[in-house]
Amino acid sequence: MTQAIHVPRSVRVAAARARNARGAEERLRKVFEQSPVPMVLVDGERRYVDANRPARLVFRLSLEELRARAVDDLTPPEFTEVMEEAWSQLLAEGCVAGRRVAGPPGGHLEIVFSAVADALPGFHAGAFAPATWPEEELEAPGDEVGDPPASLTPRETEVLTLAARGHSGPEIAERLMLSPATVKTHFSNLHGKLEVPNRTAAVARALKLGLID
Repeated sequence: MTQAIHVPRSVRVAAARARNARGAEERLRKVFEQSPVPMVLVDGERRYVDANRPARLVFRLSLEELRARAVDDLTPPEFTEVMEEAWSQLLAEGCVAGRRVAGPPGGHLEIVFSAVADALPGFHAGAFAPATWPEEELEAPGDEVGDPPASLTPRETEVLTLAARGHSGPEIAERLMLSPATVKTHFSNLHGKLEVPNRTAAVARALKLGLID
């Protein structure tokens, strides 16, 4: 039996935030900037497109140096098969988590990671951390780590965004051309996904997690 790989909650939360910002470049950029854990964005050829400051520090490479490389370049030959399997799973299932070895020549380290496909069209986002880093060091001060919430639908995101701007249920229904009952159902689903008791708490948690602006 294959032993389950533990991926720190902070890494899973960062990947979940990238997933919930899918397709929204400004929101995804904010996720990268605010993440206490290393995050990267790669294209369909596995070339690095972006990397936040924690990622650049781990790799000891500048953004320009990373953009001149691909994931393959930072993967030791003996771990190529593991990387290929993870890449295939990412494209087939839309997400993947695991453990691999990465880093510049002479500085390889074991990492645990969580990645999501098509964070932006044709670009894939990943969060990772050295396997030996204590989990408490990956958390930003005052950050609610917890388990990442289930993915929000585009409509749920619209509903929450309007609620965050102060619109009432009937106003949200009118703006989105929905029935008030449907809006109530969306909020009920959101309370469950975000594990909160009411609308105000749902908005607060969504803002905290970077699910809405």
